[in-house]
Amino acid sequence: MGWKDDEKVRAAVWEKSLARLQATALDAVLLGVTLLMVEFLVQAFSGRRGPTGLLLSAEQILDLLHYAWAAVGGLVLALLWNLFYRQVGSSLGRAWVRGVPEWEAPLEWTQTLRGWFTAVFIELTFFSGWLITELDLFTFLTKFGKAADIVRGLMHPSGAVLHEGLILLVQTIFLAFMATAFAIPIAFVLAFPSARNLTRNTLTARIAYTVARTFMNFVRAVEPLVWALIFISWVGIGPFAGVLALWVHSVAALTKLYSEQIESIDTGPMEAIAATGASALQVLRYGVVPQVIPPFLSFTIYRWDINVRMSTIIGFVGGGGIGYILKPRVDLGEWGEVGTLVLLIAGTVWLMDVISAKIRERIV
Repeated sequence: MGWKDDEKVRAAVWEKSLARLQATALDAVLLGVTLLMVEFLVQAFSGRRGPTGLLLSAEQILDLLHYAWAAVGGLVLALLWNLFYRQVGSSLGRAWVRGVPEWEAPLEWTQTLRGWFTAVFIELTFFSGWLITELDLFTFLTKFGKAADIVRGLMHPSGAVLHEGLILLVQTIFLAFMATAFAIPIAFVLAFPSARNLTRNTLTARIAYTVARTFMNFVRAVEPLVWALIFISWVGIGPFAGVLALWVHSVAALTKLYSEQIESIDTGPMEAIAATGASALQVLRYGVVPQVIPPFLSFTIYRWDINVRMSTIIGFVGGGGIGYILKPRVDLGEWGEVGTLVLLIAGTVWLMDVISAKIRERIV
């Protein structure tokens, strides 16, 4: 009994320390990014010119920013804010990770430093994004004539590529299906250690949760297009590389969807089964799985739908499917054939969307 109490105490201390670290890290990132955006806007509106005499571009300004100083400044400000939060109010990171103190909860956002910081951060992000992405609404609204040929070609599809397009469309559908099918069992297994409500009891379980979530977030953060390039260099050009690329990304995406569904289950059946002396596996088998199977099926069908769309882009880099013949037509400006392929893709996506919606209505 004493050993269990000590383990609970260690778990509580670990949880508190981890929460404090997470809050400070989040504040340091937000404050550091804020400092960088302020410096970027100052440089952008200062009229500074490069060696050629032209105004600095967004890329040149980004290259000149003092990232190290911003990181140090963000960390110092984060530490100070969390140290004096009783006087100035909770920081955004502390409120997100540890919650807002009772005395501060009733206050409007305009009465808190956290609220004003959030508003300023959003505004800085918007204006910085506008300049970094070089948005030009005037050009967009006045240069439509250059796209007239493209629109005309799309509105008059060519039948020359119809036969080949239909064959590769079938390949696209099965490419997405195989990637989804291979992802299901792995995502199902990984979903349980990735669910927060199932990993609260011991330090080992918490470490497993952190490792699983971190790894899946990394895999999911890498776009399928990048995975396709990796696997093309591994297994060569063709649909197999496309299957592998979509499979890796689908595992991470389905793991996230499955685990979040597990986190929202009713804990009553689990507690009742555990009270009978059942093992952990039995609790999962009879208390968790029956509750999550219907939404799991729904998420899986939805993922297949997404993979059909993604497989088109995967084909652009040699991952097989209809995208493999779409890319050269776009490069050559054969817009009539592009229109045919786009209509085939759009029709397939629409049909699958209708079918998957009907299936989800039946099983959920």
